Amino acid sequence: METEHSSFKVWLRKFLIELVLYGLLVVGYFFLALRYLGDPLARLFQDNLRYYAIASLLLIVAQGVLLDFVVTFLLDFFGLDRLE
Repeated sequence: METEHSSFKVWLRKFLIELVLYGLLVVGYFFLALRYLGDPLARLFQDNLRYYAIASLLLIVAQGVLLDFVVTFLLDFFGLDRLE
């Protein structure tokens, strides 16, 4: 039977693993997006604000879905449980 203290430690460990994974992936995505999308998005912002807003919203949704997919894949690959 699992005690409350050990269950909290397991939860905290899972939380920290996911936090580190998300952090690393977000920082990596930031630098990739800055390098490859910085100039085109800046030009789009100056030329057409409406298209810039649409492109930005699509990028936000896409990065969220992709980030969740990659973290889920990595957790499954390494045999770690996901926080539910």
